[in-house]
Amino acid sequence: MSSFHHAYPYSTPLRTVEIDQVVDPSMLCPYCDEPLPCNPTSQLNDLLATAKQQSYGDPRPQNPFGLKAPLAIYISACQRHRFETHWLPEALEKGWPQSIDFKEVPKRVESMKGALEDLITDADDCSDNESSVYDDIRGPRARSIFWRELKKDIQRQGSRTTTGVKGQFSTFEKTQPGYYGELGFLIIHQTLYNLFPFSSFDTSLIAPLSPAEFVQFVLIPEVAVRLIMQDLHLDRDEAIMTLRESSQYGVSMFPDVGSGSAVFDDDGDDSNYESVADRIVMERAKARRLELEEEERIEERM
Repeated sequence: MSSFHHAYPYSTPLRTVEIDQVVDPSMLCPYCDEPLPCNPTSQLNDLLATAKQQSYGDPRPQNPFGLKAPLAIYISACQRHRFETHWLPEALEKGWPQSIDFKEVPKRVESMKGALEDLITDADDCSDNESSVYDDIRGPRARSIFWRELKKDIQRQGSRTTTGVKGQFSTFEKTQPGYYGELGFLIIHQTLYNLFPFSSFDTSLIAPLSPAEFVQFVLIPEVAVRLIMQDLHLDRDEAIMTLRESSQYGVSMFPDVGSGSAVFDDDGDDSNYESVADRIVMERAKARRLELEEEERIEERM
């Protein structure tokens, strides 16, 4: 099979173009033949220009400026094309932020320590069949939709399947921090680890989850919901809906800067984000050293 493609690498097109509609070929993506945004960002233009350097002409009846190349050459441009055509307009319409002060996120998470500690130490003895009208008298963990949904998934298919790769794909929107994206996930995760080291968990209270799984599947989305409530002045149910609707937007808008994707402030300066990411890397390394030292001490006592 040829390794060259010009079909769009998604199951559905970005936008349907009527056959009799006259479209300026210069406004079509040279790879998927779908209309480009009316005002493409400099990032999309740069990605297309970079891909073009490694492509060759492939004129098509509907697109005389068509290009052809291995999928890996232009996949980033296509992903950005999809983001700017679908997710960015939706974000603007719904008021999702295009910039976040990530330097303040750790402090905001730390201010939630008491409520999060209640989630960790609460013994959820309530039946899943109890009506939500009793939420005000149930424990904090039983009131967490993320815990309740996770508990049902584990009962239905087991903890290994639920928390494994396949399970994470199927519950992506439920466990991501919404529009805070990959960078937000990293910062929230590291802050939670600083507040609640895995060794501090009473595993009998969170079984069958490990501390790492409890943080990822319960605490991180709980933190994100609270952040979204503060950002957009929403109630909890509205914030949960926003978290799930904006997850894909967040992945593209605020990626993990360590992956090589650029993230910028409103003025185009990415230094603040890089400093946050660098600090996370250093804190992770320090935390891992402490874990290893603790493991060595335990082994010596055995």
